[in-house]
Amino acid sequence: MYKMKNNIHGLLGINKELSTYDVPVFEKNLGDGLWGAANNDRTIHINKKLNKKQKQQAVEHEMEHIKQFRSGSVRYDSKNIYYKPKLNSPIHIIPRSSIKEGAHNLPWEASIYKKTKTYAK
Repeated sequence: MYKMKNNIHGLLGINKELSTYDVPVFEKNLGDGLWGAANNDRTIHINKKLNKKQKQQAVEHEMEHIKQFRSGSVRYDSKNIYYKPKLNSPIHIIPRSSIKEGAHNLPWEASIYKKTKTYAK
C-alpha cells in the first residue's frame, strides 16, 4: 500500500531539522561510503541510510564546503575543482579525474576534517 507524504518536506526529501533557510538538506541514496555532497547551488545531499548522528556530522562537514563556495575559495564543474588557498593567490585548477574526491589530504578537505574531526571513514 502506498502512503502519501503529507508535507512539502517529505514530498521533496528535505531533512527539515538539518536544513537552514538558505541551505536545504536533501536525503538521497548516495551509495556506500558516501555520506554527503555540497553543491554549487548551495544545497546539500546526505545519504539517507546514515543514522541521525552521522547525518549531523555530514551536514556539519558539507556546510563548511558551502562556506568555501561563498568565500570563493572553492568551486567546481563537471571536469575540474577550482581552489584558491588565499584571497590574493592564483586559482589552482585540479582535474577531477586526477583526484579521489573527499580524500583527507586534499587541501580544501584537510582544513574541514581538521575542524570537524569526524566524518566519513
